[in-house]
Amino acid sequence: MMEEAIKHYMDIVRYKGINIYHFPVGRRLSNVDPELMRRFNAGEIFVARQEHSDFEIFNREIGYQLPKDIADYLNAYWQPGVFGYYKDLPECFMLFSAIRHIGEKPDDFLLRSGGLIAEAKRWVSYDGDLNRYMPIGIYDAYSCSFLLYEVETGRIFIEDLDNEGGVENEPVADSLKELILGLYLK
Repeated sequence: MMEEAIKHYMDIVRYKGINIYHFPVGRRLSNVDPELMRRFNAGEIFVARQEHSDFEIFNREIGYQLPKDIADYLNAYWQPGVFGYYKDLPECFMLFSAIRHIGEKPDDFLLRSGGLIAEAKRWVSYDGDLNRYMPIGIYDAYSCSFLLYEVETGRIFIEDLDNEGGVENEPVADSLKELILGLYLK
């Protein structure tokens, strides 16, 4: 269950004493919904969502239903993204955030720059096959390689930098839940 993975990650973040400003989105918080910002500033990094997305906009824009585990991840909390290191890989993994800005509806975060739909369209512009792989985050903040979800299996891959629009041969994780449960912070 995705909730278990997220709670595990929340425990790691609390243990490390990390706040909202440690996250990659920490520099872009000026337009965040004031109530959400108040809770972030009070130390909550994951704020339980009261209004949930139906992700119909994803279906319309991308052409298929958002996989359940990704929908569960994005609907559970307003959050600045999940980041950390995994296994023995040298660079940081960063999953896309779900943060509501002032005046936005529950699905609007999907459309903005850095959102799931905007990044899916960027993946296609690199000749990525969106019917096979969907970007869910970034691996390595410097190269900005996509972290990709294999639509058919749910396995997680890293974009192959030597083959634009391609993926590395082996998955880094067998599921989104496995990836989140395996992340650690230095």
